[in-house]
Amino acid sequence: MRNRILLTIAIILVPLFFSAQIKVAEHIKASSIATKTDNKLYFVDFWATWCGPCITVSKYLTGLQRQFPEDFYIMSLTQENPDIVKRFITKHQLELAVAIDYDGETFSKYAISSLPHGILFNAEGEKLWEGHPAEFKFYHLNRFLKQQNTRIAVDGMFPQEAYKHAIEVVDDDFYKGFEAKALENYQSTLLVQKKATYLELSGDLQSILAYTEGVFKAQIEVAPSLNTFYRMRFKYDTKSFQNKTKTVLKYLKLKKSENKTKGDVLFFNLETSNFWDTNQIDWGNDTPNFLIGDTDIKANNVSLIELNYQLSNLLELPIIISDAKLANTLHDWEVHYKYFDLMSSVFYDTYGIKVDKRVGAYTMYKIRK
Repeated sequence: MRNRILLTIAIILVPLFFSAQIKVAEHIKASSIATKTDNKLYFVDFWATWCGPCITVSKYLTGLQRQFPEDFYIMSLTQENPDIVKRFITKHQLELAVAIDYDGETFSKYAISSLPHGILFNAEGEKLWEGHPAEFKFYHLNRFLKQQNTRIAVDGMFPQEAYKHAIEVVDDDFYKGFEAKALENYQSTLLVQKKATYLELSGDLQSILAYTEGVFKAQIEVAPSLNTFYRMRFKYDTKSFQNKTKTVLKYLKLKKSENKTKGDVLFFNLETSNFWDTNQIDWGNDTPNFLIGDTDIKANNVSLIELNYQLSNLLELPIIISDAKLANTLHDWEVHYKYFDLMSSVFYDTYGIKVDKRVGAYTMYKIRK
């Protein structure tokens, strides 16, 4: 009879324990303020380093955690790359616990659609309060604490599950010559600079990937939560430079899917092309690759792919090239873009490239976790 009672209790408690869990992919840091390893209440702060209001809320929650260092634990949860988060924590000296939700499993489970957002749980995993974290007040917390008796350990509340892609074999040499830094309050225009030993791209993720793919920016679909600003450097003659898009996606732990769609495009026929060499223009090192005026583009040592990135975004049209391999070699350029007839004439007369407008199939790229 005693064993039967114990078994019944175990059957009841196991679902309670597992329902309380908030799964995370990686613990970045423990709380510097909370003093207990088992608590009555847990507050999940859904945030991101790029979210200005989240930073303000984080300071507010830090003050709240200081007032209640016992029985209450705040976990800040983000979907971002851990390297970005670690640098942010160091710079801003965050004191709250921080964890990563790589695949957005927890974000999806609780339908988090805007940031910042907070949810208060008890030890059984019951949701007691939800809303903007700044609206969660001292008296709310004080009242909920008085109502709770059950406790659960931090590790029990936030079990870590290995990231499903962690078993992927990564080439140790792949990131040699590549570095990335998250930027705050950066302008929206992509800045492309060729340095003595590396290419530097500064801008939002959508613009950077549009550049590395050589496509119209609207062909890159990036969720607002992922479209943060970076400065990325690719050292010449390295794998990272030769595979810029792949490098960026692997570094940020993102995936790319492609699908074809039809619409208005510019088609570049390279059958009779006769490109300039790289001696027509020389702006030296540490200068932009492009000089873009109201009607013309000048470019120093860039491929047709890179030139067409600029053209497609100025004209707001996808560009299709008949020979992608030929379009990857470096050249100097000086072309008109404001009036189509003049542009097509300059391309043909100067570079032997036939340009025409047509309805055609072009690629859309979707970037996701």
